[in-house]
Amino acid sequence: MIRGSLQLRLLAAAGLMLIAFLGLSGAALERAFHEAARKSMQEQLKVHIYALLSALELDRQGRPRLPEPLPEPRFAIPGSGLYGFVFLRDRLLWRSPSALGIELSPQRVAAGKILFIREHAPELWVLYYGVLWETVRRQRFPLVVAVASDAGALTREVDRFRHTLWLWLGGCGLLLLALQAGLLRWSLRPLRAIATDLAAIENGRKDCLHGSYPKELAGLVANLNTLLHSERAHLERYRNTLADLAHSLKTPLAVLRGLSQNQPLPPLIQTTLHEQLDRMQMLVDYQLQKAAARGTLSTLTPVAVWPVLERICASLDKVYAEKNVCCILEGDESARGFLEEGDLYELLGNLLDNAYKFCQQRVKVTVSLLSAHGKRHPDLVLRIEDDGHGIAEALRSEVVKRGIRADQATSGHGIGLAVVAELVRLNRGRMRYLESELGGAGWEIRLPAPS
Repeated sequence: MIRGSLQLRLLAAAGLMLIAFLGLSGAALERAFHEAARKSMQEQLKVHIYALLSALELDRQGRPRLPEPLPEPRFAIPGSGLYGFVFLRDRLLWRSPSALGIELSPQRVAAGKILFIREHAPELWVLYYGVLWETVRRQRFPLVVAVASDAGALTREVDRFRHTLWLWLGGCGLLLLALQAGLLRWSLRPLRAIATDLAAIENGRKDCLHGSYPKELAGLVANLNTLLHSERAHLERYRNTLADLAHSLKTPLAVLRGLSQNQPLPPLIQTTLHEQLDRMQMLVDYQLQKAAARGTLSTLTPVAVWPVLERICASLDKVYAEKNVCCILEGDESARGFLEEGDLYELLGNLLDNAYKFCQQRVKVTVSLLSAHGKRHPDLVLRIEDDGHGIAEALRSEVVKRGIRADQATSGHGIGLAVVAELVRLNRGRMRYLESELGGAGWEIRLPAPS
């Protein structure tokens, strides 16, 4: 899907960049908030330590005394989430009533220094503050005052922030993707307009690209129009030249043939002259038909196949009226092929002429369309069959060569199937022999649509 659409490819690239940017931004913001919340927790615990120190007194034995009530009411409520401790070296001197049943590991902290750590049993954030307490009698007591808070409070705060952050980032990401899709669709509109105009040219509704295009595409449009006009002019000149050549060559040949028939000549010379004239006529017909074949162009207007078949069959019915041939046309009457109309007439005309010539009484033509991956239009498939004697297996690959005939008893030059094979090749198609359902010869032609 992405591979077949420029818009989807650009949108996917922009989406990946946006996801990466928002992901990194979200992770950075989450990390910054976690650090800020941790720092805020540390500052709050430091304030509680200062409050305890301001109310702390030591007796002569170095036992701490704190007034009732304590500076922070939560120190007096068991399980309140705020706990105070006083250590003398490694010995616990005092704990707040809120810390009932909670054990805290003593830490050695130098006077004036702090230590902020997380305890995991239970889950607590603890701030240790070292104090060198000196009494009026100049007794010094190295104390460590600790205040702890439940880690769950900080975790819940971070979780709430994370949820809100990713919710907003996700919403903004979806909104930005929608806006990006709209911008890409608007930006690529000129390319879609060119594609639509090209499709109209293929269908014969337009003869060139015209419209208001951005200056970045003006050169491309001009070159395409130049190519279209050049191809049409070249094709027209080619056809005119071939028509002139055909006329100029056929007339002298007809004169020579007429003279050979009217003038008394020795039988051997007359036979030789007729053979050479027939050979020259065969070569002229073959080379002209080969040169007139243009091959498939993506800008060709598709040709309706059914009317061509009906006209050819109507003509052949008159030519072979004595055989009373029954020609059956089956399949898709709306089928169209991407090739020159003259090429289509030449291809079907040769195949049907052979079918009429070699059949017993029945000819069948089947027209169908076959969808192909990666193409907007289906391929055209033609099957021409007859109820004649067919073609021997040894000759099936030879009859498509110039001058080779399967039935030497029937008049002909042996170039019809060669022209068909050449036309199929120029149109990048496939041609194969098949056993006819009617019992005779059958040919299947598949002509691809432009990609």
